[in-house]
Amino acid sequence: MPYKILILVSEASKFELNNHSIIPSALYREGHDVHIGDIDTLCVHESVVVCDRVKLSEEFVAGGDFPALRESYASAEDFDLVWVLAGTHPEAGNDSFQLLWLLNQRVPFVNDAGALFYLNTKSSLGAIVPTGNLPVSYVTNDFDFLNNLVESDGDRSWVVKPTSDGCGADVYVVNKRDRNRSAILASATGNAMSRIGRYGRDIIGMAKRHTAVQEYIPNVRTNEKRVIIAGDQPVSGFLRFHPENDHRSNATLGARFAALELTTEEDALVRELGKRMMDLGIFYSGIDLAFPYVIEVNMVNPGGLSYHRRATGEDKSSEAVNAVLAALRTAGKLK
Repeated sequence: MPYKILILVSEASKFELNNHSIIPSALYREGHDVHIGDIDTLCVHESVVVCDRVKLSEEFVAGGDFPALRESYASAEDFDLVWVLAGTHPEAGNDSFQLLWLLNQRVPFVNDAGALFYLNTKSSLGAIVPTGNLPVSYVTNDFDFLNNLVESDGDRSWVVKPTSDGCGADVYVVNKRDRNRSAILASATGNAMSRIGRYGRDIIGMAKRHTAVQEYIPNVRTNEKRVIIAGDQPVSGFLRFHPENDHRSNATLGARFAALELTTEEDALVRELGKRMMDLGIFYSGIDLAFPYVIEVNMVNPGGLSYHRRATGEDKSSEAVNAVLAALRTAGKLK
């Protein structure tokens, strides 16, 4: 049956070949009533959550103009389903998530607002991934702890990255022999000593910042895969290649990629993770897998459909959206 679906994205000048164009187009192609809304225009008018939006009348083409959002302050509540495909603006902070939560009390989400807030972070990986499939990991704001950890074993390297950022931003590999090690760890935890020494605790107050640290997995350079999970089904993805001069494999940073192939063991793990995530209100996600380890989980706008298409010429978007809708129906979230 056709559904009326609101896709929340960030307004842009042009559409790229990514989820903002691929997923709405697939839903439209499958016969649904699809509307695009700007996530940064969410407001509450007389107890109704509203946003600027527009109804799709054709599929989007990469490079095409972003449509004019003709319906200002239109209800975001008169829909069967909301699919959030963009993060909220950093300046909006908790307000945007609170508005999403309110909307989610009235309309089902593909990924629940609570999951987007609490689980779309490296701090919460342990809530999703079984312990045996996680690298040795820490989330801390304690520079001395991290410095001593890295100092304690010269044979181990560690990946240091922000808890809630993406696309390769501020991701470093450090070890005991790295001259930049202490500087990187100090920066990752907020440069608290430097800032307090310069300005004083009375002015700066709390200066520490949390960071995520994972043990570096050597096979990540040869077997890292981005897998898109719809419901509990692996529907798309790609094999990631690490450049010789970079430890990051983000395709958005220019790293090479190829078609995805999963082993029997990898496929079983992905399906297990899909079931665990559905129990947590997550019905569409992308995981970074270096079997048997899961490095990250992405659930707002995970790349995979686009890079699969670029690698193979095959469009898996209809299969992906149909699998999501079927899983939501099975879970009783959709009629």
